[in-house]
Amino acid sequence: MMSCDIQSIKKRADFIKLSKEGLSSPQEGLVLQVKSNKESSKHQIIRFGVTATKKIGNAVIRNKCKRKLRVLAKNVLLKHAKENSDYVLIARNTTYSRNINLLKTDLLNALKETKYIKNNI
Repeated sequence: MMSCDIQSIKKRADFIKLSKEGLSSPQEGLVLQVKSNKESSKHQIIRFGVTATKKIGNAVIRNKCKRKLRVLAKNVLLKHAKENSDYVLIARNTTYSRNINLLKTDLLNALKETKYIKNNI
């Protein structure tokens, strides 16, 4: 059961599909979008993507935000996220300066809010 795989979402179409069909949970430091992914039910898999729009700032700031969110996603989603689901983390203006522990709390709250969280918390 613990052999859950984590993969990145790379295709723009997947991001768009998720934003249209998935649940969204805005938090102080990030926005989480989630959607169940039935196609990959052969083995346990979590797919996640990270995005930051130009509203956030220049390329350096956007990349730092994305790097922060990627680390966060790998740490938190592997432990707490439901398998066979897609997650997209969207950076906000506050992501860059927000403490990583507060971002972790934001992500956990978003998972609880969307009910895409394992029951062991």
